[in-house]
Amino acid sequence: GRAAGSLRPDVTAEDIAAALIGIFTVFPPPAHQARAGRLLDLLMDGLRPPGARPGPREPRETA
Repeated sequence: GRAAGSLRPDVTAEDIAAALIGIFTVFPPPAHQARAGRLLDLLMDGLRPPGARPGPREPRETA
């Protein structure tokens, strides 16, 4: 993602792994699926370089 320019240049694989572990540890599915989904959206938006436009999002399934 960094090489393609779709991720911020300061993002590491370890950063992403830690964020995902944190989200799914605090909000395990399915009880908190909606909140975990919102946090994943925030994470993905934060990984994009400044000025990058988000791509189309798939509709989320709700339990």
